[in-house]
Amino acid sequence: MTSSPVRVTSSRLYQFVASLLAATALLQLLLFPLEFLPHSLLEAYGSYFPHLLAGTVGVALLASLVFAWRWQTQEKSQHTTSDKRHARLQSIIRFWLALSISSYGFAKLLKTQFTTPEHVLDLPLQAVDGFSLTWYYFGYSYAFAVILGLFQIGGSILLLYRRTTLLGVFILLPVMVTIVLINAFFSISPGAFFNSAVFVLGLLFLIPPKMIQEVFASGVQLLSSVPSLGSWLKYGLRLVPVVIAFVALKALMALHPQEQTLRGTWKVEQLTRNGRIQYPTDWLTTPTAWSRIYFSGNDGCVFSPNPYRYDPSESFHGSYTFDSLKNTLSVSFYSSNETFQATVSDYTAKTIRLRGVMLQDTLDMQLVRVR
Repeated sequence: MTSSPVRVTSSRLYQFVASLLAATALLQLLLFPLEFLPHSLLEAYGSYFPHLLAGTVGVALLASLVFAWRWQTQEKSQHTTSDKRHARLQSIIRFWLALSISSYGFAKLLKTQFTTPEHVLDLPLQAVDGFSLTWYYFGYSYAFAVILGLFQIGGSILLLYRRTTLLGVFILLPVMVTIVLINAFFSISPGAFFNSAVFVLGLLFLIPPKMIQEVFASGVQLLSSVPSLGSWLKYGLRLVPVVIAFVALKALMALHPQEQTLRGTWKVEQLTRNGRIQYPTDWLTTPTAWSRIYFSGNDGCVFSPNPYRYDPSESFHGSYTFDSLKNTLSVSFYSSNETFQATVSDYTAKTIRLRGVMLQDTLDMQLVRVR
């Protein structure tokens, strides 16, 4: 015995969204062969792609308006719901989502996604843009990329069967929402953001609104209720975990004021050792002719002689304590038992002067904040 399909009552907004998604799906499927064009053509005419994308959106919008208007007109004239039309649009959207999302999944398995050009690997970290940083981060672990790709492929396969469509939606939604946020806040590309956002909209469209209402309503009934404690006490207790988390973090920050006070990268503008000025080129022969000092709060500090890049093998690593009331700085280095006890003066947001003793040398350093 088979259950009869649920009849769909369509609103104007619902019909418009369904028509817009189906029109976008058909246009993207028609443009899919462009992926196989030679790279020479893509490079020559790549500047036209934003216009092509804008045209696609315009055509999809116009077609969906016309289709939704005809859909609403026929329903009013025939006084009935068009379940078959709704089913056909859903089928188009499911096929389009399965093809598009699984393509990204296979790209991860076949290593055509998350690959970083060799020249980017030699860039300083602060010079790397959001796109390159994201690609390198997710491409660092191939196993992770495979798992992510399998989620996309598996969820796409489930979309192709009516009985497993919702399971596929619930598998793909968290993945695709995360991708939308990454595309938006890491400046991946306008096309990638558009595709991922439309995919999320398409997945949401496949969830019946009545089902969401029933799930939340039945879920409330299944949860055990808390014994009556009085309305004010009950509401107050609900806020306790969040308040404790906030207060605890603020307390930890107050216990370690150096985390924010000195935190940053400082350039050694002038270094005087035992009354002798160290020159910028002295770092080539003297490992303690520092050019950069990095203060990272609880993560410690680094004294680096190289003015161009940070090299762990050349640098002195340690922990530090800064007393803002006594204006003293105490540094303990990990690799040796040496310490640097210094007094702090001329301290501003951009400059600081350190005077103290280390390795039986009297040091006087004028620092300028880089960032």
